[in-house]
Amino acid sequence: MIAEWFKGQRVVTKSKEKPMAEEIYYFPIKGGVVKRRISRPTVKVSLKVTEAFFRALFKVLLRYEVRGKENLPSDGAIIAVCNHLHLLDPVLHIMSILPRDSIFMAKEELFQYFPVPLFRILMDIAEAFPVRRRGSPEERQQAIEYAIKVLQAGMVFGIYPEGTRSKTCQLKEAYHGCTVIALRSGAPLIPVGIWGTEKLEGLGWLKRPKVVVNFGKPFTLPPVEDEASERKLKELTDYIMGKLASVLPPEYRGKYQAC
Repeated sequence: MIAEWFKGQRVVTKSKEKPMAEEIYYFPIKGGVVKRRISRPTVKVSLKVTEAFFRALFKVLLRYEVRGKENLPSDGAIIAVCNHLHLLDPVLHIMSILPRDSIFMAKEELFQYFPVPLFRILMDIAEAFPVRRRGSPEERQQAIEYAIKVLQAGMVFGIYPEGTRSKTCQLKEAYHGCTVIALRSGAPLIPVGIWGTEKLEGLGWLKRPKVVVNFGKPFTLPPVEDEASERKLKELTDYIMGKLASVLPPEYRGKYQAC
Protein backbone atom coordinates (compact mmCIF):
# COMPACT_ATOMS: atom_id res chain seq x y z
CA MET A 1 0.00 0.00 0.00
CA ILE A 2 1.19 3.52 -0.75
CA ALA A 3 0.33 4.57 2.77
CA GLU A 4 2.91 2.16 4.18
CA TRP A 5 5.67 3.88 2.18
CA PHE A 6 5.18 7.15 4.05
CA LYS A 7 5.27 5.86 7.61
CA GLY A 8 8.01 7.67 9.43
CA GLN A 9 8.13 10.26 6.61
CA ARG A 10 11.43 12.20 6.49
CA VAL A 11 14.26 9.91 7.52
CA VAL A 12 17.28 11.76 6.09
CA THR A 13 18.68 15.10 7.14
CA LYS A 14 22.04 16.60 6.36
CA SER A 15 22.91 16.88 10.03
CA LYS A 16 21.94 13.31 10.90
CA GLU A 17 23.61 11.09 8.34
CA LYS A 18 23.73 7.52 9.56
CA PRO A 19 26.90 5.44 9.39
CA MET A 20 26.99 2.84 6.65
CA ALA A 21 25.54 -0.49 7.75
CA GLU A 22 27.01 -3.90 7.12
CA GLU A 23 23.64 -5.39 6.19
CA ILE A 24 23.76 -7.36 2.95
CA TYR A 25 20.97 -7.02 0.40
CA TYR A 26 20.14 -9.63 -2.22
CA PHE A 27 18.55 -8.34 -5.43
CA PRO A 28 17.06 -11.02 -7.69
CA ILE A 29 17.71 -10.73 -11.41
CA LYS A 30 17.04 -13.08 -14.27
CA GLY A 31 19.30 -16.10 -13.79
CA GLY A 32 20.84 -15.03 -10.50
CA VAL A 33 21.17 -12.62 -7.60
CA VAL A 34 23.14 -9.40 -7.12
CA LYS A 35 24.57 -9.00 -3.63
CA ARG A 36 25.13 -5.48 -2.27
CA ARG A 37 25.90 -3.69 0.94
CA ILE A 38 26.22 0.06 1.37
CA SER A 39 29.80 1.08 0.62
CA ARG A 40 31.55 4.06 -0.92
CA PRO A 41 32.65 3.41 -4.53
CA THR A 42 35.36 6.10 -4.49
CA VAL A 43 37.55 4.15 -2.06
CA LYS A 44 37.90 1.33 -4.59
CA VAL A 45 41.03 1.11 -6.71
CA SER A 46 38.93 -0.42 -9.48
CA LEU A 47 36.82 2.77 -9.70
CA LYS A 48 39.89 4.99 -9.88
CA VAL A 49 41.35 2.85 -12.68
CA THR A 50 38.05 2.75 -14.55
CA GLU A 51 37.60 6.51 -14.24
CA ALA A 52 41.10 7.15 -15.62
CA PHE A 53 40.44 4.79 -18.53
CA PHE A 54 37.13 6.35 -19.53
CA ARG A 55 38.36 9.92 -19.14
CA ALA A 56 41.22 9.15 -21.53
CA LEU A 57 38.86 7.34 -23.92
CA PHE A 58 36.24 10.07 -23.93
CA LYS A 59 38.88 12.76 -24.41
CA VAL A 60 39.66 11.12 -27.75
CA LEU A 61 36.13 10.14 -28.81
CA LEU A 62 33.97 12.94 -27.40
CA ARG A 63 33.81 16.63 -26.73
CA TYR A 64 32.66 16.17 -23.14
CA GLU A 65 31.41 19.14 -21.14
CA VAL A 66 29.99 19.38 -17.61
CA ARG A 67 27.89 22.44 -16.80
CA GLY A 68 26.47 23.69 -13.51
CA LYS A 69 28.66 21.42 -11.35
CA GLU A 70 28.72 24.19 -8.74
CA ASN A 71 25.04 23.37 -8.08
CA LEU A 72 25.93 19.94 -6.68
CA PRO A 73 26.41 20.22 -2.90
CA SER A 74 29.83 19.08 -1.70
CA ASP A 75 28.30 16.74 0.88
CA GLY A 76 25.03 15.44 2.24
CA ALA A 77 22.26 13.26 0.87
CA ILE A 78 20.81 14.24 -2.50
CA ILE A 79 18.90 12.50 -5.30
CA ALA A 80 20.30 12.95 -8.81
CA VAL A 81 17.36 12.82 -11.25
CA CYS A 82 18.67 11.95 -14.72
CA ASN A 83 17.35 11.44 -18.24
CA HIS A 84 18.57 8.48 -20.27
CA LEU A 85 19.57 8.34 -23.95
CA HIS A 86 22.42 5.81 -24.25
CA LEU A 87 23.93 2.84 -22.42
CA LEU A 88 26.98 4.95 -21.56
CA ASP A 89 24.91 7.58 -19.73
CA PRO A 90 25.48 6.01 -16.28
CA VAL A 91 29.24 6.11 -16.82
CA LEU A 92 29.11 9.79 -17.79
CA HIS A 93 26.74 10.67 -14.95
CA ILE A 94 28.91 8.98 -12.34
CA MET A 95 32.05 10.62 -13.75
CA SER A 96 30.37 14.03 -13.65
CA ILE A 97 29.40 13.57 -9.99
CA LEU A 98 32.92 12.57 -8.88
CA PRO A 99 34.69 13.13 -6.53
CA ARG A 100 31.43 12.63 -4.62
CA ASP A 101 30.23 9.10 -4.01
CA SER A 102 27.13 8.17 -5.99
CA ILE A 103 25.17 4.95 -6.21
CA PHE A 104 22.70 4.46 -9.05
CA MET A 105 19.63 2.31 -9.43
CA ALA A 106 19.76 0.61 -12.85
CA LYS A 107 17.66 -1.83 -14.85
CA GLU A 108 18.39 -5.50 -14.23
CA GLU A 109 19.51 -6.15 -17.83
CA LEU A 110 22.74 -4.27 -17.13
CA PHE A 111 23.63 -6.85 -14.48
CA GLN A 112 23.68 -9.83 -16.84
CA TYR A 113 27.06 -11.39 -17.64
CA PHE A 114 25.72 -12.86 -20.90
CA PRO A 115 26.13 -12.01 -23.73
CA VAL A 116 28.37 -9.01 -22.86
CA PRO A 117 29.80 -8.91 -19.32
CA LEU A 118 31.17 -5.34 -19.59
CA PHE A 119 28.17 -3.56 -18.13
CA ARG A 120 27.84 -6.01 -15.23
CA ILE A 121 31.50 -5.40 -14.39
CA LEU A 122 30.96 -1.63 -14.52
CA MET A 123 27.82 -1.89 -12.36
CA ASP A 124 29.77 -3.87 -9.76
CA ILE A 125 32.63 -1.37 -9.74
CA ALA A 126 30.19 1.50 -9.27
CA GLU A 127 28.18 -0.37 -6.58
CA ALA A 128 25.00 0.19 -8.62
CA PHE A 129 22.01 -1.98 -7.73
CA PRO A 130 19.31 -3.48 -9.96
CA VAL A 131 15.60 -2.92 -10.08
CA ARG A 132 13.12 -5.09 -11.97
CA ARG A 133 10.56 -3.06 -13.89
CA ARG A 134 8.08 -5.90 -13.53
CA GLY A 135 9.25 -7.06 -10.14
CA SER A 136 7.08 -7.97 -7.20
CA PRO A 137 5.93 -5.34 -4.68
CA GLU A 138 8.47 -6.79 -2.24
CA GLU A 139 11.30 -6.36 -4.77
CA ARG A 140 10.30 -2.78 -5.50
CA GLN A 141 10.05 -2.03 -1.80
CA GLN A 142 13.53 -3.47 -1.24
CA ALA A 143 14.94 -1.21 -3.97
CA ILE A 144 13.30 1.82 -2.33
CA GLU A 145 14.66 0.88 1.08
CA TYR A 146 18.16 0.43 -0.31
CA ALA A 147 17.99 3.84 -2.00
CA ILE A 148 17.06 5.40 1.33
CA LYS A 149 20.02 3.62 2.97
CA VAL A 150 22.30 5.22 0.35
CA LEU A 151 20.88 8.63 1.26
CA GLN A 152 21.19 7.95 4.98
CA ALA A 153 24.89 7.34 4.37
CA GLY A 154 25.14 10.89 2.98
CA MET A 155 25.78 9.87 -0.63
CA VAL A 156 24.30 10.85 -3.97
CA PHE A 157 21.56 8.46 -5.07
CA GLY A 158 21.09 8.38 -8.86
CA ILE A 159 17.90 7.39 -10.62
CA TYR A 160 16.41 7.38 -14.12
CA PRO A 161 12.68 8.07 -13.49
CA GLU A 162 11.74 7.06 -17.04
CA GLY A 163 12.96 3.53 -16.30
CA THR A 164 14.64 3.02 -19.66
CA ARG A 165 16.36 4.83 -22.52
CA SER A 166 14.30 7.19 -24.63
CA LYS A 167 14.37 6.10 -28.26
CA THR A 168 13.05 9.50 -29.35
CA CYS A 169 15.59 11.39 -27.17
CA GLN A 170 12.65 13.17 -25.53
CA LEU A 171 11.51 12.75 -21.94
CA LYS A 172 9.00 9.92 -21.51
CA GLU A 173 6.30 9.35 -18.93
CA ALA A 174 8.10 8.83 -15.62
CA TYR A 175 7.43 6.27 -12.90
CA HIS A 176 6.61 7.36 -9.35
CA GLY A 177 9.54 5.60 -7.66
CA CYS A 178 11.70 8.71 -7.51
CA THR A 179 8.87 10.65 -5.89
CA VAL A 180 8.29 7.95 -3.26
CA ILE A 181 11.99 7.89 -2.37
CA ALA A 182 12.14 11.68 -2.13
CA LEU A 183 9.06 11.85 0.10
CA ARG A 184 10.14 9.04 2.37
CA SER A 185 13.70 10.31 2.76
CA GLY A 186 13.07 14.04 2.73
CA ALA A 187 16.27 14.38 0.71
CA PRO A 188 16.67 17.23 -1.79
CA LEU A 189 16.82 16.47 -5.50
CA ILE A 190 19.04 17.79 -8.26
CA PRO A 191 18.19 17.52 -11.97
CA VAL A 192 21.05 16.24 -14.13
CA GLY A 193 20.40 16.43 -17.85
CA ILE A 194 22.48 14.77 -20.53
CA TRP A 195 22.39 15.15 -24.30
CA GLY A 196 24.58 14.22 -27.23
CA THR A 197 25.09 10.57 -26.31
CA GLU A 198 22.33 9.59 -28.71
CA LYS A 199 24.85 10.38 -31.47
CA LEU A 200 27.16 7.60 -30.28
CA GLU A 201 25.56 5.04 -32.55
CA GLY A 202 27.12 3.45 -35.62
CA LEU A 203 29.62 5.82 -37.21
CA GLY A 204 28.62 8.63 -34.87
CA TRP A 205 31.77 7.98 -32.84
CA LEU A 206 33.89 9.10 -35.79
CA LYS A 207 32.39 12.60 -35.69
CA ARG A 208 33.53 13.18 -32.08
CA PRO A 209 30.10 14.44 -30.98
CA LYS A 210 29.64 16.95 -28.21
CA VAL A 211 28.16 15.46 -25.04
CA VAL A 212 26.89 17.73 -22.27
CA VAL A 213 26.00 16.88 -18.66
CA ASN A 214 24.11 19.78 -17.09
CA PHE A 215 23.40 20.15 -13.35
CA GLY A 216 20.42 22.24 -12.30
CA LYS A 217 19.74 23.76 -8.90
CA PRO A 218 18.70 21.49 -6.00
CA PHE A 219 15.07 21.52 -4.90
CA THR A 220 12.81 19.76 -2.43
CA LEU A 221 9.30 18.37 -2.48
CA PRO A 222 6.65 19.55 -0.03
CA PRO A 223 5.85 17.05 2.73
CA VAL A 224 2.82 14.83 2.25
CA GLU A 225 0.75 13.95 5.26
CA ASP A 226 -0.36 10.34 5.67
CA GLU A 227 -1.22 8.58 2.42
CA ALA A 228 -0.25 10.04 -0.94
CA SER A 229 -2.83 9.32 -3.60
CA GLU A 230 -1.88 8.22 -7.10
CA ARG A 231 -3.00 11.64 -8.29
CA LYS A 232 -0.69 13.38 -5.82
CA LEU A 233 2.23 11.13 -6.76
CA LYS A 234 1.69 11.93 -10.43
CA GLU A 235 1.52 15.64 -9.68
CA LEU A 236 4.82 15.53 -7.79
CA THR A 237 6.44 13.29 -10.39
CA ASP A 238 5.46 15.76 -13.11
CA TYR A 239 7.00 18.53 -11.00
CA ILE A 240 10.28 16.58 -10.71
CA MET A 241 10.31 15.94 -14.45
CA GLY A 242 9.63 19.61 -15.10
CA LYS A 243 12.79 20.42 -13.16
CA LEU A 244 14.68 17.87 -15.25
CA ALA A 245 13.23 19.38 -18.44
CA SER A 246 14.57 22.77 -17.36
CA VAL A 247 18.19 21.58 -17.69
CA LEU A 248 17.62 20.09 -21.14
CA PRO A 249 17.39 21.82 -24.54
CA PRO A 250 13.75 22.26 -25.67
CA GLU A 251 13.96 19.46 -28.25
CA TYR A 252 14.73 16.93 -25.49
CA ARG A 253 11.90 17.86 -23.10
CA GLY A 254 9.14 15.79 -24.65
CA LYS A 255 5.83 15.99 -22.81
CA TYR A 256 7.19 17.95 -19.85
CA GLN A 257 7.29 21.72 -19.48
CA ALA A 258 10.33 23.28 -17.83
CA CYS A 259 9.62 24.70 -14.39
